[in-house]
Amino acid sequence: MSQSEADTILSLVHLYALAIDTQQWDLFDEVFTSDVIADYGEGAVWTGLETFKQIFAVIHAVYSGTQHTMSNTLWELQGHEGWAMTYGHFRLIKPGTPGGDFWEGQGYYDDRLVKVKGKWRIQHRINRMTWSGGNPKVLETTPGVPVIVPITSLHDVGGDIRFLKERKPGK
Repeated sequence: MSQSEADTILSLVHLYALAIDTQQWDLFDEVFTSDVIADYGEGAVWTGLETFKQIFAVIHAVYSGTQHTMSNTLWELQGHEGWAMTYGHFRLIKPGTPGGDFWEGQGYYDDRLVKVKGKWRIQHRINRMTWSGGNPKVLETTPGVPVIVPITSLHDVGGDIRFLKERKPGK
């Protein structure tokens, strides 16, 4: 793997965060494939880039600000496919929410990567939360409809993480 490819994988991860925080949904075109499967747990699974962009625009429109910080990115590339694992920290801000103006969480992204027309893209993303704090009412995009955020422990699901199953060290 060249340094250029390594830089590309980090750029995908970081561009995703910037796209959300600036609500520039067309940046997702540079991050995901057109047939992306985005699995954020508890039935929040979207297929297709246009659907994913539309849903995320609606979800994030209620926030006065968000901040997504990505770290600990690992990747394994094999030919025209690969896998990446990234930790994320997320803060969502909605002033005036009874009980507090922010919610934050940490989790991970377990991504399947593919090379399309010479460019790396995320084709299948699994996101799970490992911690959350703050006011859960901030997550409500429909007032009065609570959002349940299940917490997943990495040591409990380690055998199910695709990045760990698919990587082949030394090859």
